[in-house]
Amino acid sequence: MRFTLLPLLAAAALASSDSSAPASEESPKPADPTPAGEIWAAKWTDADLTSYTKHCASSSTLKAQIYTLGEMYPTLKEWAPQLKVFYNKQLYPGSWEGKDAHGEGRELLKMAYEELPFAVREWLTKNPKQRHFSVQDDIVFFAPGAIYPILPLFVEEPESDKISDCEGLYEDLENYSAEPKEGVVLGKVAHKTLGKNEVEITLNAFQIKGAAGSKDEL
Repeated sequence: MRFTLLPLLAAAALASSDSSAPASEESPKPADPTPAGEIWAAKWTDADLTSYTKHCASSSTLKAQIYTLGEMYPTLKEWAPQLKVFYNKQLYPGSWEGKDAHGEGRELLKMAYEELPFAVREWLTKNPKQRHFSVQDDIVFFAPGAIYPILPLFVEEPESDKISDCEGLYEDLENYSAEPKEGVVLGKVAHKTLGKNEVEITLNAFQIKGAAGSKDEL
């Protein structure tokens, strides 16, 4: 019997109105909640940063396997039962830029747990009730959209002559913002396909300060 993961990662269905009621009395279906990934995806372009200077810039590159729900069986059937339990009634955080393709178009990344950056693993340890990363022994599954709310944790701490200026900057998510403003950490995610079910992810982060500050050489 085929085990389908299509119901995974979907919002709980709302009860439909009584079909016998007149159409005018039916309540309109509420819009789907905005995926977390879309909320935290960058709300800026390079043109928006012309009045700022970049500081503590750094980047990291990760490789992962990626699957849509439509192609997960039978490849990932070993992990399917626990994935279904973990994501039951949880809102899907979105794919790249937090966009939601819905249904079988929804995507999940698969990585070896030890290949996650240390800061991400530490965050998972401190947040055992989080619902975006499914850790199964030495493997972790997560939607691409789950990266955006904690993006700075995926980026290696920048090297700097003035270590104190950047030390711990990315670890404190209170510094992080999706919109540019004085002193915040901004970030972006880029990805490219390497082959079937293989993807390379590049993550960039930096702090912005007013134009009066000194400009880092990037």
